[in-house]
Amino acid sequence: MNWQPQSGEETLARFPASFATGTAASVDGRRSFRDRQRNDIEAELPGWPEGDSFAVRRLPGRIGVRVRTAASGVFAVAGGILSDLLGGSTINPEPGRGKLEERENEVEDFPVMWADAGDIARTLPWQLDPSRRPHGYVTEIVLTTRRLLVVGSGEDLWETPRENIADATVKRFSIGRRDFRITFQDGSWARLTTNASHSTTELVGLLTGSHRRLSESELSAGQRERFASFAASLPAGATRPVITKLPSGLVRVETTTPGHGRGAVSESRGFVMDDAGQDATPAPGDIEPSKA
Repeated sequence: MNWQPQSGEETLARFPASFATGTAASVDGRRSFRDRQRNDIEAELPGWPEGDSFAVRRLPGRIGVRVRTAASGVFAVAGGILSDLLGGSTINPEPGRGKLEERENEVEDFPVMWADAGDIARTLPWQLDPSRRPHGYVTEIVLTTRRLLVVGSGEDLWETPRENIADATVKRFSIGRRDFRITFQDGSWARLTTNASHSTTELVGLLTGSHRRLSESELSAGQRERFASFAASLPAGATRPVITKLPSGLVRVETTTPGHGRGAVSESRGFVMDDAGQDATPAPGDIEPSKA
């Protein structure tokens, strides 16, 4: 049965998500689970099946990673190794990866759970770990007006009231800037990732308040006219258009329409408009993570 919100509860965002994965050569393809003293806590997590073991690669292993993954030749290999050895703050051969923010958590280690016994982050479900869940199993993170949830193949796996969320930040040292960190009120945190940078930007924005869902009644006269024209033009089966106020003050309208023909997939339609309802160009941080 597919997950549905409770009566009187509105779903604000729902995106595929999982624990993040290291990208530096020393931790590429790996993740760890730590208490606040940086001890390994995997064996202490109740009910968790065995997963891939974690170890930081030494120099020979890092060279192997770079040789396998560098598509732009020997200079990218050498540059990637030098970047990791020097801190990874200036050279980033992988396309779309931002500068290093936390060497201790992104090169020397890669914790995706940081929590002592009894902390909220320790309650996150093991299905978020790609190395533990069955092949083809999909986990999603769902944000509503009341709760943050993890849903696995349509089943509610975990939830916490929104009041337990202290902060959320985009982690730039990740491919496509898709990683994000959720920090709970008790100080524990988890590093997760979505399947697209714009999903990460929107989710973090909704959690922190920089992005806000609007109702049609909150639009200006020009925006309401534009919205009504767009809604009337949608084909049968299109989802209800979602209205979002972006950090710049612009408004985005977006819907999903069904695909046509055998094997066709649904597609997104929408636009960004100014206060008058005219097309506008999103500012940095509106749709994609800011590069600042």
